[in-house]
Amino acid sequence: MIRKIWANDKRFKPVEFSAGLNVILAERTLESGNKDTRNGAGKTTLLNIIHFCLGADLHRLSLPKDDLQDWAFYISLDLCGEVLTAKRTIANAKIIEVETDIPGLPIAPEEDSEGVLFYKNDDWKNLLGKCLFKIREESTAKYTPSFRSLISYFTRRGADAYTDPFKYFRNQKTYDLQINNAYLLGLNWLHASEAQEIREKESATKALSSAIKAGIVASQGELEAERVRIERELKQESDAIKSFNVHPQYKELQEQADRLTGEMHDLANKALLLRRKQERYEKTVSEEKTPDTSSVEKLFSEAGIHFADNIRRSLEEAKGFHKAIVQNRKLFLESEITQLKNALASSEENIKATSGKRAELLQLLETHGALEEFSVLQERVVEKKGQLEVIRNNISNIREMAQHKKDIKASKIESETKLQRDYEQNRTEWEKAVALFNENSQALYDEPGDLIINTTDNGYKLDVEIHKSSSDGVGKMKIFCYDLMLVELMNQRSDIDFLFHDSSIFDGVDSRQRALALMHANRKALENNFQYICALNSDMIPSDDLVEGFTIDEFVRLTLKDQKPEDSTLGFHFELAKKKKG
Repeated sequence: MIRKIWANDKRFKPVEFSAGLNVILAERTLESGNKDTRNGAGKTTLLNIIHFCLGADLHRLSLPKDDLQDWAFYISLDLCGEVLTAKRTIANAKIIEVETDIPGLPIAPEEDSEGVLFYKNDDWKNLLGKCLFKIREESTAKYTPSFRSLISYFTRRGADAYTDPFKYFRNQKTYDLQINNAYLLGLNWLHASEAQEIREKESATKALSSAIKAGIVASQGELEAERVRIERELKQESDAIKSFNVHPQYKELQEQADRLTGEMHDLANKALLLRRKQERYEKTVSEEKTPDTSSVEKLFSEAGIHFADNIRRSLEEAKGFHKAIVQNRKLFLESEITQLKNALASSEENIKATSGKRAELLQLLETHGALEEFSVLQERVVEKKGQLEVIRNNISNIREMAQHKKDIKASKIESETKLQRDYEQNRTEWEKAVALFNENSQALYDEPGDLIINTTDNGYKLDVEIHKSSSDGVGKMKIFCYDLMLVELMNQRSDIDFLFHDSSIFDGVDSRQRALALMHANRKALENNFQYICALNSDMIPSDDLVEGFTIDEFVRLTLKDQKPEDSTLGFHFELAKKKKG
């Protein structure tokens, strides 16, 4: 049980609890318009402080951390058969100090250099889980019940915690809901964990199957065809690499071959010019003749003109001179022709020699390659291997997907079979839960309600039903009946012996049902030695519907007011942090 909550600051309103009904009464006087931005009397603040003392993360709680930096909160509670007092400060929330080292606790505290006994918060939560819920850590399951999840059913916090008996927050995952409720109801929670793992495998398989159908991944037949093509191309390129000879001066040789090609072109052009010049000279030589002077004499003789001896001599001399010129020109041309022939012969030798060198280089280049080309080939081979590996993996995934579908189907059948078997084996446990819920609901309504536990291939399927439960008030009473059943059921096999409900549990509930619920909770708590702690607003007290002799005043452990700051839980008012939208 929770025996007491207090703080190191005198402004805080300490509160002590006992077995049976415990009421935190809030007298409401502030206008409703202020409730959205300011804390009122502090009922929710007290619940948050209890969560803080029980290991909740500080940033998840609506507490004015900046205003509480020097504060320390204390809780005194029964733990593993002993009374333990723990202290947790806002400034160093990772550490929980304890007053004494109680022998026999499943986790012993550590001791600092000054002799202070303490638990790290994770160890503190483990200790609370072992003592209050008998949580064992030897399980190798991926998903397991945790103290913070289980305790949240006994200290529901926030409006969302009062919408569904099996959830303590709106977006709680199905597997978390199943595991925690199965554990609390005495069912084999491991089946819920296995069911979640099967769902995850099924989800992954469906995603791959959808991708294939959508064309994001090719079909197996398309992948096999692509695999064959790439394997063939890879073999060809791998063979090319094996026969590839790298020449270290490949670029230099290529440049020499290009230079020789240019020289050959120049030599060929020069040879062509020489040959044409030779042909022109030879033609000139063959056409060159000595001039005939007799035709001149014959012309003058027929005209009756006779040359004098001195003129005849001059003509003879001119004839001889001209003949000498012709002869000399012919000799010059023949000499030039000889030189041209020699030049042509030399040019042809040079062309032949250059052509031979070029042929050798081209042959060498044909049988060898550059290092860059070799690197490109290697990169292409590596790329092809990567493509092939991806394709093979996709083919393997498709094959595995088909096998996984078979395995998942078989796992579901096996899981449901084991679930049904354990359901029968644990019949005694869950029948207690069903009977207790039935009893709790019948205490509030004329007809009893039902706790429904079904087994499916997706794990446990839970529901509660109370006739005429369409109203919001009756829906809240489903949660009341379920939680009251949980604390009574768990108190029989573990040490959790307190249940805290915020005033939200009674929102919209008919006055008669409120009265019956409070009286029934007190009777159950006293009979089974546990605490029912509830926060009530003063306007919620169903005075007219309580039986004679039962008054709320005798159960009030703390009275809070919201008119003056000093009458609230912390002794001061603070601005609540606004929730971010989106």
